[in-house]
Amino acid sequence: MSPRPSASTVPPSDARARLVVSAAVALAVVVGGVGLAIALFSGSNSTEPASPPAGFLVAALAAARAADDPFRDLTELQLAVGDDCLRLVVADEVDERVDGLRGRTDLGAYDGMLFVFDSPTNSSFTMSGVTTPLDIGWYSASGQPVGRTEMEPCPSRAPDCPAYSAGSRYRFAVETLGGDLPAGALSGCS
Repeated sequence: MSPRPSASTVPPSDARARLVVSAAVALAVVVGGVGLAIALFSGSNSTEPASPPAGFLVAALAAARAADDPFRDLTELQLAVGDDCLRLVVADEVDERVDGLRGRTDLGAYDGMLFVFDSPTNSSFTMSGVTTPLDIGWYSASGQPVGRTEMEPCPSRAPDCPAYSAGSRYRFAVETLGGDLPAGALSGCS
């Protein structure tokens, strides 16, 4: 029996390919787990099957990498909204989506945040504890817009802060600082 090759003996292209496949599998597990948690905790009792995201969204999510300040604990990716390529931090776990851009007035080099849900949802967003206006757009699994609104600050953490919803089911949401969300569908950056 021959010894198993060490990482140093695996050709670099094979090692990179294994790393990409491992990252894609890990992403699928994380996104799948998030979907289950959302179904359990969001009040959504949908039995609607999860529609797969468009290919450009799968590619963008697979290419996500560690974010820089002020979002070191998140990942980032580039995604086009309409004709504008945006640098977005990714909220793909329940606690990340709950926090959103709460408490942030400066996004650093980022244009906003992409909220990723495993399956179609009708979850609402609130501005409780948010001190600056935000824009939000909701998008289907194919990246088509299904709703959009401007959200007003509600600095208190009061339960009477308004809830904002898309008006129909969506799979992704993008938040930006007020007035910064381009119009149009999601697509890959060129």
